[in-house]
Amino acid sequence: MGSIHNYWTTKPKVSFSWLANKILKLKDVVYPLIKLRLENGLSARFWHDNWSPLGNVATLLNAQSSRLGIPQQATVASLFRNGSWRLPPARSEQQLQLQAHLTTVNLTTEPDYFEWEIEGRISSKFSTGEVYHYLRGAHDEVNWATAVWTSYGIPRHNFHTWLVVLDRCPTRDRLLRWGLQVPPVCLLCNSFPETRNHLYFECEFAYNLWLKSSRRCSLTPSRNWPDALNQMITLPASRASKALRLLTLLAWQSTIYWTWNERNARLHSNSFRSADRLFRVVDLQIRNRIQSFRESNPRLSSSMMQTWFRLA
Repeated sequence: MGSIHNYWTTKPKVSFSWLANKILKLKDVVYPLIKLRLENGLSARFWHDNWSPLGNVATLLNAQSSRLGIPQQATVASLFRNGSWRLPPARSEQQLQLQAHLTTVNLTTEPDYFEWEIEGRISSKFSTGEVYHYLRGAHDEVNWATAVWTSYGIPRHNFHTWLVVLDRCPTRDRLLRWGLQVPPVCLLCNSFPETRNHLYFECEFAYNLWLKSSRRCSLTPSRNWPDALNQMITLPASRASKALRLLTLLAWQSTIYWTWNERNARLHSNSFRSADRLFRVVDLQIRNRIQSFRESNPRLSSSMMQTWFRLA
């Protein structure tokens, strides 16, 4: 965080990269989140660092018109000499508020330090998730969130399932809507137009793969995408059924992921696998995933593994 002081005063330039200028333009958004906690005041720049509860002092006191004889690079400590604050007499309500606050500040011998403060939550570490939710704003959680962002799931499967639920994968119907000249037929069955709903699971190939996976979870699968998604949303969430629910979601997401993987392999590599062969890939990946949390949660891992093998 040592260079953060310069961040507040550096302006975008044509010679900077697009990314650098983009970051610089976000200063007003970032500023309230990065707090400088005063200790000795030696590193806290009076005009620009976020050390005051009143906000940016340069904005508060309108430093563009007058800096009150205080240098731009002045530190907070440089304005405290012989036990008192050396500031010009207050001529505005804002100056009076700042000087009133300074009377409550007691400088120490410890170094100043930075903290993140997001909606009242203070942390010494950066959290991508917290910053993302802060910038995004409040949104109601969609009803399918727990079926997509699953605990003990495989991250890339979670992400791909999210894309499928939103219908953001470049299926051939979407490519055609974008104006690309591609054949409309499904790459897996060569019988019907390729759409999200066809792939999951009207397509005979994809359904056969899902059928093999769902049998291991004691589930009667649906071939209709909205119904299949609703099945996952409404899986029992009680403690007694936790293992089966997580296993079912893991199998469902793995099937979705490897169906798309096979589709792309046929398109880009001209390689073909049968549903039986692809299921062996799904089966191995699920077993490996279950084994991966045996140390952290042996009971859950054992329960999921027993269910998976019992119904084989």
